[in-house]
Amino acid sequence: ICVSGLASQLEKRLAGIAGIEDESQPIVTLIETRSGTGQFHTARKFRIPAHGIRASAVVDFITDYEQGKLKPWMRSEPEPAPEEMFADGVGVLVGTTFADATQDEAEDVLVDFYAPWCGHCRKFEPQYKALARKLKHVKSLKIMKIDATRNEVEDVTIMGYPTVVLFPAGAKPKKQVVYHGSRQPEDMTKWLHEHCSIKFDSTPPARASG
Repeated sequence: ICVSGLASQLEKRLAGIAGIEDESQPIVTLIETRSGTGQFHTARKFRIPAHGIRASAVVDFITDYEQGKLKPWMRSEPEPAPEEMFADGVGVLVGTTFADATQDEAEDVLVDFYAPWCGHCRKFEPQYKALARKLKHVKSLKIMKIDATRNEVEDVTIMGYPTVVLFPAGAKPKKQVVYHGSRQPEDMTKWLHEHCSIKFDSTPPARASG
């Protein structure tokens, strides 16, 4: 059990692990210390409202955790408005929408896990947008992105930025296929043909003349 503020660098680091922002009200967080993999592995966190909290509520909270009854708290940005979802051709995911979108059994879903400060991510961004435009007509494939520094997701190992993962259509839990090749749209399209569950034609249908 640890009581922490935000005054020292160590306390700020602990607050970051717990997902606490500077403007947050007092928060009680249980941080799971199980081992994980990946440089950016996210520890699971569980929260209880701190307002008016009593000792009995904390005991019940810990008991529910030990019995596996609690749902992990995940950091998430606000969900984008419908008109913002595909504003630049690439769909926007946040922590609260990630699971439903990527686990859709009827769709292949490609996700770019990026960091806004990452130079490699900024260089890759126009190529990824070009891929989305190229395959916009493919209704069985969703090309998405998520800011992995401001949103947390479960069961995905991020080894660096950007990390691009395909969640092929199929039964849950869907398998994950990590992309390691060239980031040119043409090469990524070839890779998608090989790994997507639902076959598609990468050539857009001809527009009717008239």
